[in-house]
Amino acid sequence: MVRLLLLIVILFGLCGCWDRTELNEVSFVSGMAIEKGDKYQYLLTVEAINAEEFGGETTQGNTGTITFSAEGNLIAEISDKMNVGLTRVLNFSHTRVVVIDEELAREGIAPFLQYIERSAEFRNDFHLVIARGVKASDIIGTTYPLYRIPSMKMDAQFRSMEEEWGGYPELRLTDFTHNIISEGRHSVAAAVTVQGDPKKGDSVENNRKSDLDAIVVLNGLSLFNKDKLVGYLNVDQTRDYMWTRNNIKKTTLTATTPEGNFFAVQIFNSHTSLKTDYKNNRPEITIDLMIEGDLLSDESVVPVDNLTRFDLMEEETKKEIEKTIKDTITHVQEEFGIDIFGFGDALRRQHYQKFKKVKENWDEEFKKAEITVQAKVFLRRDGTRTRSFLDEME
Repeated sequence: MVRLLLLIVILFGLCGCWDRTELNEVSFVSGMAIEKGDKYQYLLTVEAINAEEFGGETTQGNTGTITFSAEGNLIAEISDKMNVGLTRVLNFSHTRVVVIDEELAREGIAPFLQYIERSAEFRNDFHLVIARGVKASDIIGTTYPLYRIPSMKMDAQFRSMEEEWGGYPELRLTDFTHNIISEGRHSVAAAVTVQGDPKKGDSVENNRKSDLDAIVVLNGLSLFNKDKLVGYLNVDQTRDYMWTRNNIKKTTLTATTPEGNFFAVQIFNSHTSLKTDYKNNRPEITIDLMIEGDLLSDESVVPVDNLTRFDLMEEETKKEIEKTIKDTITHVQEEFGIDIFGFGDALRRQHYQKFKKVKENWDEEFKKAEITVQAKVFLRRDGTRTRSFLDEME
């Protein structure tokens, strides 16, 4: 019996992982670009990390990533066929960005998204973006001096934009696919493009200039009807969308004084709530915003040293926020006629029986919905001075 137990212990010690892969046999994929193929259905481009360029002694000043493209009828097949050109096994668990070509997005992206959703290799924390006006492969091929991996640069860029200004929709794959099948909301994704010459962006020389030949920039919001791209909102309208979704963490906006001068308010606290109803054969949507901020800049010569002036600037900020959000919603109603804001979802939660009667034709209901935007703005501070040197210039 003792010998048997000893044998079992020894055998356990000899056991290993049957599917192990050594690190020096693996290339980590940091980004993917999916486009229409010439001979086959899809063209897949992967951005694989060139680990030797991050190893200290092995650094030679080359690019931090290697891109390679292949065609096929299924992304599942192409991703396993990449070793026709690459030497190592590809690992997709660290993918930060998946870029989809604009033309392909207009035809529908559900057929290949289902593979990414099914695959155990992909995490649910990558960014899903649309290449606007350029090839998707140009996006992941454009280098940047501070981040030698283009997808890592975009990851940091998107997070900073979301936290500092609110112009980026934090959206996961599961969020996107849920919205595709939702009865009261359509999906969105960030839009990106290349500012400059995309052909020069993939060179190491692009990193050695202060004025870059090419740089990836956020270019607004992509709007989807089910899984098909139908249009875009600009960056400012994207922030309005984020406001309706209660996703503004911090932002800075410009408003105008009654004298016609600009002033800026930095928002540091914002909360949005939705109230819905269905009356007189149309939906009624009320968006309530509670906002706190600081007066950041004021080009007028009137000193902000009394409550009356402070109240006036709060009122002008309130009007600006209400107007821009209302204008963006009206634009989507008239131009696209699809509910990307989730008003239908809110009506379903708050008045299910009423939503149940109109859910099959909700987009038509959305187009005629009455929208009310109500903001309460509180300016807490006005910087370190109540009077500017502009007062003395007068």
